[in-house]
Amino acid sequence: MVTITVHEDCGNAPKKLFLKNFLVAVTSLDRAFVARNTTDDIRWDLVGDQCISRKQDVLTALQRSRSDEVVELIINTIVTHGYNGAANGLLKFKDGKTVAFCDVYQFRASTNNAPIKAITTYAIALA
Repeated sequence: MVTITVHEDCGNAPKKLFLKNFLVAVTSLDRAFVARNTTDDIRWDLVGDQCISRKQDVLTALQRSRSDEVVELIINTIVTHGYNGAANGLLKFKDGKTVAFCDVYQFRASTNNAPIKAITTYAIALA
């Protein structure tokens, strides 16, 4: 089971709540939620590593990177505006490793229920 810690100001607007739920879904392996809320042509750029395109490949890679090896997700900040959003925090793994991350999201539209069409992830292993 994954421990989820979300700072208080990360859910007081519809898009902030959506991104919080998206991060929790990825970490909790809720593939159906992630699939419903991403476009078919989604692109995930892991800066300094690889860029993944196509929904099925992105879903598989997201699950692999934030999988059952994750024991804790800490969301520090979520910011959204129009077509864009960002979230940063920590992922703690079973083996003791901690990764600091910042995900930058691009939505298909500026509406509150628009699916994600691109994610850029900056990640740094801390321990």
